[in-house]
Amino acid sequence: MEVNRRFFPKIMPDNETVFLASLEGVIGAVDELCSVEIVKLSTGLKWRIAPSLPQYIPLLIEEILKFHNLLRIKIDMGKSIKTSSTIVFTINLEN
Repeated sequence: MEVNRRFFPKIMPDNETVFLASLEGVIGAVDELCSVEIVKLSTGLKWRIAPSLPQYIPLLIEEILKFHNLLRIKIDMGKSIKTSSTIVFTINLEN
């Protein structure tokens, strides 16, 4: 799995590091050949996941939602998942 992190500080708090590693583990367990981009915004985190095969999209969405529901974190999913074959979601950190 290829992970590209942008605009993250070199030293991060432990809870952010554990969260990112856990979610990367969930994604990697479903599709180990996918490409993930994580962008730190001033208001939150933006994730872009490009699965290796389109067949992984429903299972990736299911596992991402399960993970965030378990932690009670609200995410905003992108709307063009089927047309672009990528999963885009944001986590708002302002609330």
